[in-house]
Amino acid sequence: MSTARRFVPLALALAVAVVPSFGAAAAAQPDGQANHQPEQRRLRILITNDDGWIGPGGSSTPMIVAMRNALVADGHDVTVVAPATNQSGTGTLITHPTVNLANPEPGVWTVTGTPTDSLIVGLDAVFHGNAPDLVVSGINPGGNYSSIANHSGTVGAAIAALENDVPAIAISVDGKTPAQSLALKDTVAAYTSDVVAALARNARGGALLPEGLGLNINYPGTPTVDGTSLTRMDRNSYLRFGFTNTTGAQGQPGTYALSFGGPTGTPAPGSDWSALQAGKVSITPIDADLSANPRGAGRLNFLERVTP
Repeated sequence: MSTARRFVPLALALAVAVVPSFGAAAAAQPDGQANHQPEQRRLRILITNDDGWIGPGGSSTPMIVAMRNALVADGHDVTVVAPATNQSGTGTLITHPTVNLANPEPGVWTVTGTPTDSLIVGLDAVFHGNAPDLVVSGINPGGNYSSIANHSGTVGAAIAALENDVPAIAISVDGKTPAQSLALKDTVAAYTSDVVAALARNARGGALLPEGLGLNINYPGTPTVDGTSLTRMDRNSYLRFGFTNTTGAQGQPGTYALSFGGPTGTPAPGSDWSALQAGKVSITPIDADLSANPRGAGRLNFLERVTP
């Protein structure tokens, strides 16, 4: 099934569904009428991230703790399987040959590896043949949108879940500083829990998302937002990775340090970057299929005439 065809039912489900306080009890109706909201569906959820679960009770990684607490408060059965150390920027890296799994506290497992390692170990060992209903990766302090998403461990864990036929959500907050992101942790956790509730209410045949599809959510780094937009990933980037020689001239042997430069372009209409610039939450449907859009690839049909 093509991405375009899968996008339609997701848009219908989320376009009117994601509003504040889905996880909270419904308010009473006028004139004493009962509010016949469908009962909240209790999900089995695996939570991971790329910052790890560090310190007693996750004290040094409060973003994932906020996400876990919000989902538990909504009645879900939540298990954390996260890296034992900070693994930011590891993308979909898989560790070879071994990792260690620990169970430091009830409902929490840590893996001496990457977010993708944690996800795979979680499915193979912790859930052991009884896959969760949903994987939630995050909350990441800092945006994972535009081409930066390709290098994100937060998004990488969601991609690994999709490769294993488990629906997944990656969630990040576009705070410009760690403190700004941290200040929004409870707000973003509540919003994500609302998205999960909306997906559960709009599930088709028990499936939370169309087959093979996940969500990459980026929340603005501001206390107020102007709605939610379904978006695509911007081909440009809000920052550029580079390497600079710290021991000699550029282009010569030496020690090169990672550097961060300015944007590689400007936000395209309808993109995740554009939505965030407008103060909106960006929800980008993603999958593990790296095939190019067939409209752009069509001009390459002549390659089929090249004889091996």
